[in-house]
Amino acid sequence: MKRNNETLNHALHNEQVCNYLELKPEFSDWVITTAFYTALQFVSYKIFPFEVQAIGGKKTKIESLNQFYSYQSSRKINKHQLLLDLVYKYCKTIGEDYEWLLNMSMNARYINYSHDREVALKSLSLVKKVKKTCIS
Repeated sequence: MKRNNETLNHALHNEQVCNYLELKPEFSDWVITTAFYTALQFVSYKIFPFEVQAIGGKKTKIESLNQFYSYQSSRKINKHQLLLDLVYKYCKTIGEDYEWLLNMSMNARYINYSHDREVALKSLSLVKKVKKTCIS
């Protein structure tokens, strides 16, 4: 199936922002956050579109996370958890890395914005791994 180049362009744009912020050590929280959102776009590019078996045996093409979220009959999990589940299903080799980026991003945004530079640098390293897996 054809991949969405807009999603790839969004990932590359986020990556540029992340690399720019990395030059400023005082913005480690934003490096972590932009690293996660860069990874989110790369994995979305890799995963979507895909087909699911619909009622009656007909296949439905799922183009995006938002469409898959709407397709789900039960919305007991949020979109981030839903995408994480898809990453473990479709991109197994980077599942733990993506989950780490998700957790650190949530921490940086909602719990503690102050992080060591090493955490930001690890985020950048993991994004490179995610990118390589998703666009190769």
